[in-house]
Amino acid sequence: MTPDRHPVQVIEGVRTLGDLLRHHAGVRPDRPACVELDSHGEEVTTLTYAELDRRVRDTAALLQQTASPGDRAMLMLPNGADFVVAFFACAYAGLVAVPSPAPDAIHSGKRTLGRLDGIVKDADPAVVLTTAQHAESSLVADLGSVEPIVVADVPAGLAVLWRDPGVRSQDPAFLQYTSGSTSAPKGVVLSHANVLANAAAIEVLVDARSCPPDEFSVVSWLPIFHDMGLAQLIGALHAGGRVVLLPPMALLMRPFVWLDAVSRYRGWVSSAPNFAYELCVAKLTEEQKARLDLRGWRIALNGAEPVRHSTLTRFMDAFAGAGFSADTMRPCYGLAEAVVYVSGARNPDDARLADLDAEALAERGEVVAARPGHPSRQIVACGRIPANLDVRIVAAGVPAAAEQVGEIWVAGDSVSGGYWRQPEATEARFGGRLADRPDTTYLRTGDLGFVRDAQLFVLGRLDDLIIVDGRNHYPTDIERTVAAAHPAIAADAVAAFPFGDDGQLGVVAETARQVRVDRSVDRSAGGAGVAYDDVVAAVRRAVADEHQLHVASVTLLRPGGLPRTTSGKVQRKRSRDLLPDGGPKAW
Repeated sequence: MTPDRHPVQVIEGVRTLGDLLRHHAGVRPDRPACVELDSHGEEVTTLTYAELDRRVRDTAALLQQTASPGDRAMLMLPNGADFVVAFFACAYAGLVAVPSPAPDAIHSGKRTLGRLDGIVKDADPAVVLTTAQHAESSLVADLGSVEPIVVADVPAGLAVLWRDPGVRSQDPAFLQYTSGSTSAPKGVVLSHANVLANAAAIEVLVDARSCPPDEFSVVSWLPIFHDMGLAQLIGALHAGGRVVLLPPMALLMRPFVWLDAVSRYRGWVSSAPNFAYELCVAKLTEEQKARLDLRGWRIALNGAEPVRHSTLTRFMDAFAGAGFSADTMRPCYGLAEAVVYVSGARNPDDARLADLDAEALAERGEVVAARPGHPSRQIVACGRIPANLDVRIVAAGVPAAAEQVGEIWVAGDSVSGGYWRQPEATEARFGGRLADRPDTTYLRTGDLGFVRDAQLFVLGRLDDLIIVDGRNHYPTDIERTVAAAHPAIAADAVAAFPFGDDGQLGVVAETARQVRVDRSVDRSAGGAGVAYDDVVAAVRRAVADEHQLHVASVTLLRPGGLPRTTSGKVQRKRSRDLLPDGGPKAW
């Protein structure tokens, strides 16, 4: 795919994340670097670049007394200033940071402990940077012989003991553990060079150079241990701006707090998955909208899950009165194995919609315009490729023909060298080769897509593809149909997958909040609940009509019943295990 030719600029003399912070601390010491807000949007703390640099040096000096260069340091901290300090302290000390979820960050402690245990066993950290609450709990003790350091309690004045460890650009900066939506989480090894290359490309994507650094703000509620959330932190500081951090629960409990923070801090960039934009449309009142001023919001990246055209238009319509411009919403695509950013809309024309012939796409993998009276599929473009990446569409090991579906392969400066201590998995995922570039190895993303008009379109995961009678069905399409089949079903809370041996489907879906489902509702007597059988019948009708598929099993769950990754993605393989009875969360 022809990349976006806007040049990616590097900062002179900056080769590592430590160089980056030291550079800005010298150039703009008194400018805000990090602002931490609580779940109500109230300011907790602000650190200037000079203050951040001092705290980072203090913490790095303590780390150098506790661990050796190249050791892993687990970061078990919520969104906030302490995480920023800990992350850059690892760079200053020559340690490899391992951002990890805290049990109270999004999910329950029990659910997150399993993931933490897996990360500890894989990364083998020498130290954990955390809060006083976790350091004194049984949680850290359960993680083995890992030295805890409470970041907030690191004494001031240790900076004089810090010594530059001589970190190189090719050294690992951090391990980004994958979400585990399709398999067990693996640690992606990302070097300082990988991270800075991706940050420089993002700077072009969001047009940061047209905004004075002193006015450049990034507002984020995304979990900071996740690739998209961490990228917003790094991107803000790479441009010499400030990052405004909110707890992830702020969005779920009070969506207004997110947009209010964008309004008050004049956020130039604030990004989120599709569901967050939908949540704001559904939950904000007209009175709350009237209090917002979103004219300064220039880039609203929409990624990390399938982008829906209806969401783009609904959000733009809902917040146009608050000054939100139609030019602001930008679909994008990326993955942890390439730091995060692989493609994105750089202007409104890039956020285009392809209306395709569903039969040609399903039966032959051909990208053909929709025909009147025939089934169609609408797909939102995920933008152009940055100049420092090479993206190919590959089918059967060779480049696919023009406008043909294939696997998305990526090579370039921000692509990781592989997984931490997993050579076989690394070779399988990062060892792609093409005859026309024999010296280049490509990342096999596992995602299917195609290119049209220099735009990348993403269809879904190769592993999740449902093949029935020689036709390809993408679970996201079926899940969208199920969600719209009955008002009792929650949006973005459906899993569809093969079930049985004769081309049938299984579906597990959560119901919407405040919906009561009753298997024994007597419709003739006007029962108070929604009849279970009515919802199931609606699902089967909708899927049969739109996809010509039979749903063999439908299970309805209470809200929160679907298995998800720590980044909120539905885990289809684990959802299949809930059939046929649904487990304790079933209606």
